[in-house]
Amino acid sequence: MADNVTLPGTGAVVATDDVDGRQFQLVKLAVGGDGVANQVDAANPIPVSLGSAPLPTGAATEATLASLAAMVKAEDSPHTSGDQGVAMFGIRSDTDTPTANDGDYTILKLDEEGRLKVATKPASYPDITGDITAVQATIGTPVVGGTVAGDVSRASNVMVFCTGTFSTVNCTFEGSLQDTGDTNWFGIQAIRSNANTIETTTGNLSAQPVYAWEMSVNALKRVRVRCTARTSGTQSWRFVLGTYATEPIPGAQASATQPVSGTVTATNTTPSPSNINSAATTNGTLIKGSAGTLFSINAFNNGGAAAYVKLYNKATAPTVGTDIPVLVIPVPAGSQNQPFTLGTLGHRFALGIGLAITGGSADNDTTAVAASQVKVLTGYV
Repeated sequence: MADNVTLPGTGAVVATDDVDGRQFQLVKLAVGGDGVANQVDAANPIPVSLGSAPLPTGAATEATLASLAAMVKAEDSPHTSGDQGVAMFGIRSDTDTPTANDGDYTILKLDEEGRLKVATKPASYPDITGDITAVQATIGTPVVGGTVAGDVSRASNVMVFCTGTFSTVNCTFEGSLQDTGDTNWFGIQAIRSNANTIETTTGNLSAQPVYAWEMSVNALKRVRVRCTARTSGTQSWRFVLGTYATEPIPGAQASATQPVSGTVTATNTTPSPSNINSAATTNGTLIKGSAGTLFSINAFNNGGAAAYVKLYNKATAPTVGTDIPVLVIPVPAGSQNQPFTLGTLGHRFALGIGLAITGGSADNDTTAVAASQVKVLTGYV
C-alpha cells in the first residue's frame, strides 16, 4: 500500500506512512499559548524545563562547579584576596636517581629537608662527538670528515680529547660567534690538561695523546677542531661541555717557566736632622743642595709676635723677599707649633731644600726676627 491517503468528498491528501499495510498519519508539532501555534523547527525548538528535578547521585552541584571554575585563572589576571587554588605536590627524593622514564610526565623533587631540588649538580649537556677522516685546508670550504664541531652557546668551558688509530694528524682549534655558517670561524687558544702550555693546534699526532685540552668558550656560539694535515686513520673527538666559568689553568697568564732569583732587602732610611737657631736676620739657609725629601718640621717661637718658617725648592740658599717659597708655616708667639709631618713618603724637593724665618707671612716679606727667637728642627734625606 502506498503512503498518503486521499480523504473522500474533499479530495484532500493526508500525509501517512505505510507500515506493514497499515497507515500511520504523519503530523507536525506546534507550541505556544492559547490561540498561538508556532511550528517546531530548528529556529523554534520545544522548550524543556527540568524544574527541581534532583541531580544524579554523585553529580557536582552548581556551587561546586562554580568553585572549580574559580580556580582556573586567565593569563595575566590580577590576584584577589581569597583566591582558591589546587595544591601542588612534590616527591621527596634524597638521591638523584630518576623517578620517571624519558618522555614521561613527572613531578617536582624535594630533598630531605623539604627544599626544592633545583641545583644538586651543574647543568649537563650532551657531549659533542665526531671523527676526523679528511683534511679541510681552508676555513670556509667544508670537507666531509674535515671537522668536528658543536654548539657551546650555553657552556662556559670545554674539555676536548681525541682517540683512535691514526698517523700524522694535525688539527687547529677554532670558534665562531655565529650559530651557523662556514666562513665565520677564527682561531682560539687551548690549554693542555697536564702542562702549563697554550696551543692553537694539536701539532702532528700519530697516537692518542696523554693529555686533553681545555678551552674557555664564554660568548662563543660554536667550537670545532679542523684537520689541516693527515696521513691516514680516524681520529675520534669528544667535547665535554662545562657550565662553570673558569680560566683554563694559569697558562693564560704564564706560558713558560718564570725564573725568580735575587734577594729582597728592606732598608729603613733614617732622616738627617737640621737644627736652625734664628739670627737677627731673615735666616736664609740651605738645608740640602740637591734633590731631597723633607719628612718633618718642628719650630719654637719664644718672641712676643708670630714668626713664619718658609721652605724653598732651591739648590742654593734662598734670596728672601725675591724667591717664592713652596710652603709657609706660622709659629704663634710664645709657643711651639705641633710637629708638622709630611707622611711616610715625605715631600720631594726636586732641586734642593731651602729655609728662611721672617716676621711676616707674605712671600716677599723681609722682616727680620730676633736672635734665638725661633728654633727650627727638620728631618730630611
